[in-house]
Amino acid sequence: MSLALLSLDGLSLNYGTVPAVRAVSFDLHPGETLSVVGESGSGKSSLIRTALGLVPPTAGTVRFDGRGLGDLRGREAKAFRRDAQMIFQDPAAALSPRMTVRSLLAEPLRIHGVAEWDAWPGVLDLLRRVGLPESVLDKHPHQISGGQARRVGIARALVLRPRLLVADEPTAGLDLSVQGDIVNLLVDLQRDFGLTILMVSHNLDVVRAMSDRVLVLYLGRAVEVGPAEHVLDAPAHPYTRALLAAVPRFDPGNRHRAPPLPGEVPSPRTPPSGCAFHPRCPLSDARCRAEEPAEHTLTDGRRVACHKPLLASLAAA
Repeated sequence: MSLALLSLDGLSLNYGTVPAVRAVSFDLHPGETLSVVGESGSGKSSLIRTALGLVPPTAGTVRFDGRGLGDLRGREAKAFRRDAQMIFQDPAAALSPRMTVRSLLAEPLRIHGVAEWDAWPGVLDLLRRVGLPESVLDKHPHQISGGQARRVGIARALVLRPRLLVADEPTAGLDLSVQGDIVNLLVDLQRDFGLTILMVSHNLDVVRAMSDRVLVLYLGRAVEVGPAEHVLDAPAHPYTRALLAAVPRFDPGNRHRAPPLPGEVPSPRTPPSGCAFHPRCPLSDARCRAEEPAEHTLTDGRRVACHKPLLASLAAA
């Protein structure tokens, strides 16, 4: 397998004394899509912001193309900013209301010293690829729809032709038909530009459609990591199973759905003893309440942090 483009090793992030991310590790290879899922408050946004170097980690390392982010200075740091771009969750907040779409797309070029005259034909081609007419160029963000603003955010992130695209809830707040358009757009752009994608999403249907691998985060810790088809079709962690059971399904013949996951994500200020999921887990016992589970690898390659993985037959010896 090729060298990882993005590699996290034991990454932890504290806000003061409050842990937001706890010892998360993964490798993301060129052309791959890794999706991070979990309830609100599980640490997803903190994880991707730290992976992009927007927030320095408390412990652990982030490496991009083999180089530690903490070692990058000057031109190397600026080159990383060009190679790694982000689609923000709220396009209305991410796009300056004082700037036209034309200025928003030109700003990254100016910051990185790219001649606008030479690059502008490529910008217009990118605008076409994301499904926007040239008539939007002289409009301000409040003059376009939410779906169009999301497409502007995607075009702005890609105008420098990055290698890594970090997408924070790329379909949040959009109508179902528009969500499908955005998913198809991202898949096409990944193929055409050779993008590597790190995505955060609550929408497990979007995750299933786009992902090669899935990382399930609970209270800042990765509780299951593995190929998307394995994690989503046969979850090994009780929390992953509960997330999947909570996805709404249109099935008039089945009115006896599994009960929702009880309770809420505990406060990271006062995490439970032992396994952080034990207060909500139907399988928890005394060991779960007393001992934090170590991460172990199943025979299908998945990494799971659970004393009682649902697929015990796959547990490595």
